[in-house]
Amino acid sequence: MKNKFRQATVTFDDSKITCQIIHSKKAKYLRLQIRNGGELEVVLPRGLQLSDAERFLHKKSEWIKKHISKRKARENKFYLFGQEINISQDFDLFFQRHRISFKNNHLKITSPYGAQEKIEYLFECWLRKHAKKSLVERVQKLADRFSFKLRKISIRGQRTRWGSCSSSGNLSFNYNLLRFRKEVIDYVIIHELCHLKEMNHSEKFWKLVESFCPDFRALKKELRSIPLL
Repeated sequence: MKNKFRQATVTFDDSKITCQIIHSKKAKYLRLQIRNGGELEVVLPRGLQLSDAERFLHKKSEWIKKHISKRKARENKFYLFGQEINISQDFDLFFQRHRISFKNNHLKITSPYGAQEKIEYLFECWLRKHAKKSLVERVQKLADRFSFKLRKISIRGQRTRWGSCSSSGNLSFNYNLLRFRKEVIDYVIIHELCHLKEMNHSEKFWKLVESFCPDFRALKKELRSIPLL
């Protein structure tokens, strides 16, 4: 059965914010995230009601305002490996599809005349394609360095996580990781690689992570400072 969706409006300090409420039978915990454009999304597990979501949102009001403010400050800015990059777009009467090239911290987009796609969308498409090569190569390199045996590596656009490891040993990573510093990316990769040996978050797991990534705590905090994009 599909999840049920509804919208609610929450007021923080006289400012109203629209929130999408998702009732999920699979969710184990109440979960909050900020989507593109600053929209709030709350996932409610079985047994919880709209009133529970409203109480939770008010309890997290300071966190919400803080991260919405951060997101607004990043609007119309584009990042690759932790550095802001410049993007320009030109139009060509004779082009039939978009052409994108990256050089010297500048992403150049040449589009067909009259194309309606926004720069944000084109950047997302380029980032996903770029991640399928660079992220996979980095995962393989770190796996070889630390003697992990890999199975399948997938690059996706997960809505709720930066990376995952399935019970069968398949790894999956969010292409938006490319927006972070390489050290943060390496932490996420090492985290998931360690799940190949420890499918939990026990003390033994974290000691394994620390053996490969001594400063993982600071990198983990940096990763969590920015909600999923």
